[in-house]
This record gives sequence, structure tokens and C-alpha cells, in this order.
Amino acid sequence: MNDQHIAIIHGREMGQRVSSRLLEEEIQKVVSSGFRQLNVKAFGQHGIGGRLWSEDKHPIQVTVEGPTGQRLGSMGFPGTHIEVRGPASDDVGWLNAGAEIVIHGNAGNGIANGMAQGKIQVAGNIGARGMTMTKFNPRFTNPELWVLGSVGDYFGEFMAGGVAVICGVDPQNSDNVLGHRPFVGMVGGRAFFRGPHKGYSQTDAKLVAVTDDDWDWLTANLKQFLETVKKPDLFDTLADREQWQVITARTPQEKISSKRRSMETFHRDVWEAELARAA
Repeated sequence: MNDQHIAIIHGREMGQRVSSRLLEEEIQKVVSSGFRQLNVKAFGQHGIGGRLWSEDKHPIQVTVEGPTGQRLGSMGFPGTHIEVRGPASDDVGWLNAGAEIVIHGNAGNGIANGMAQGKIQVAGNIGARGMTMTKFNPRFTNPELWVLGSVGDYFGEFMAGGVAVICGVDPQNSDNVLGHRPFVGMVGGRAFFRGPHKGYSQTDAKLVAVTDDDWDWLTANLKQFLETVKKPDLFDTLADREQWQVITARTPQEKISSKRRSMETFHRDVWEAELARAA
């Protein structure tokens, strides 16, 4: 096993971009040959760091430099650690099943879409539809998404498990760190956030108090997150309990249902009224 040696994989040869398929074949080849540390010089390839498995169970460290394509770390396996030295494109951690991913910059849309395990940490803001359709199996630990800044629109749509933490540092919208229409269809999981918001789906989600256990978990992991994204000096600023709120899914019994309009009422108040106006 070449655990102490680094395999350097180039995404461009002779001035030409290597296809995503060929780059993945090369990554799989060097992992199969025993390398556990990879440095990928990316040039827009998709799916980097996904589906990596080592028979010897030794962790695989993938460092990515250069522009990444979509689905970085997609279908990631436990034991895979991916670090991007810069921003990332859409669908980071798509269907993630255990990989740990660190982005030293902003990330695009669809981050953590369908994630079931693993952790994604972003040292910036993210685009729309992050943490959507996530899952949780009680046999395993919750999937986690940590965002230093803010999130884009439709965050947590159909979220069914996991934990999100939105720190609100240098947000893309200082008046709304949660974006437009967050948590629509949410049925599980929870989100810690810091900063103002412009509402969320109260049909599906609710604000709850930050408990002592919540705060102990948040501060312990917050310190680790800030160390990972190289922002440890922010801890004192962020470790103010009064600035944090928690959103969680409503139970089925708590779901707010709108009253159905009867046909008689619709006919009288809408149909006849519209016809009368048209006449």
C-alpha cells in the first residue's frame, strides 16, 4: 500500500481536457494499486472522489485543485475524505453515503441532495436546493451539512433526515440567510441557523428552542468545523447562544391543513362571481 505516497492525477493533457470517464478510471486505478492519497488537478471533470472503496479499509484522501465539475463526491463511501482548495460546482455530495467533503469556497446548487450519510463542510455560501431529499437510517449517524455563510432558495425541500448548520457569516443576502421558501415538504431532520430570515414553510416545519444538549453538540462541532475551514478565530463570535435558532419538521399530527372549499361555496363565491363580472 502506498499510503505515504501521493498519486498526482492531471485533468488536462497536452492542453486538452481529460474526459470525466477517463479521469475516474485513472482515480480508480491508482486506488486499486494501493494509493490512499490523491491530488487531482481538476479541469471541470464530474464526479471526482465518488464511489471510492478500499479493501484494506484505510481512509482515502482526495485533494482537488482547479475547477471541479458537477457531482463532486457523488455516491461517496465511508472512509473517503475530499478537500477542494477553492469553490465547487453543483450537486456536491449527491447521494452521499458516507464521504466527508470540505469546500474552501462557495458551492453551487443541489449540495447534499439525497445525502444519507457523511458530512459536507463549506467555507462560504451555497446555491439553491441544498440539503433536499436527505435521508436518515437510525443504524448510522445523521448526515451533516455545515455552511459558513448562507443558503440559497428552496433549502431543505423534502428533507427527511440529517442536520444542517448555517452560520450566517458574510451571507449572500444579509436580510435572509435561509433563502426563499425553505423547508417545503420537510418531514425529518433539523437545521441550526444564525441570522435573519424571511419565513419558511410553517405547514411542514417549526421553530423550537435550543436545548442544553443542542448547544453542547453545536459548540463542540462548531469548533471543529471552524478549524477545518481554517476560520478558528470566528468561534467567539459564533458561540453566542442567543443568536442561534433551530427549525425542525412538524409531526404528522402537527401538520397544518387548509380547509377544503365546498363545491357549493366555490360555485357561489367564485364561479357565479366571475361570470357576473364578465357579463
